Amino acid sequence: MRTQLRTVARAGACTTAAAVIGAAALIGCTTSSTDDANPTSTPPITGPEGTATVPASQNPIQQAELWNPCSLPKEVRGSIQLRDKTRNDDSIPPWRTCSYRHPGQHVGDPRYSVNVQVSTYSFDQMKQNDAYTNIRPTSIDHHTAFIADDKGDLVDGNMPGVNIVWGTSFGSVAVNLFPLGGSVPLDQESLLWTFAGSAYPHIPT
Repeated sequence: MRTQLRTVARAGACTTAAAVIGAAALIGCTTSSTDDANPTSTPPITGPEGTATVPASQNPIQQAELWNPCSLPKEVRGSIQLRDKTRNDDSIPPWRTCSYRHPGQHVGDPRYSVNVQVSTYSFDQMKQNDAYTNIRPTSIDHHTAFIADDKGDLVDGNMPGVNIVWGTSFGSVAVNLFPLGGSVPLDQESLLWTFAGSAYPHIPT
């Protein structure tokens, strides 16, 4: 079974994902949908990237204190044409996850989904997540981060997904973009950067 560090929320793929990573690591198989996100209060600050090396087991911040990833404003979702309707999942502590979809407008259009996940897992722990491959350092708005590809099979000729992860005072943030199908090649990394750059100013660090 893969580590619970990596969670997924892929519509219609729960059965397949369960066989790969184990039911305990799934996000999105039992969820509630909401049209209006309700943000929670910002967790206590423990210093700049204060939990970068503190494992989740020693992190005093509770799941309910974490920032609500479904509270991103519409202009962020609109930056890559994601639907306003969100899927919210807090069923697997210490993760909070919100999922968005772009269904495409015409037959053959690329379809994709984005997961925004916050957790008390440290940035160092996230680097060790065995669901990631081809990890490379980067930064977002001068904030240390890394890009990583998802392990897995191609989806209609596209890579299975790409992620950007950065550390925070409460743990870490992971933004995952992955294809859902379509006959047109999908520039996943470009879409991910557009979304993450738009989202970053709204996410507590």
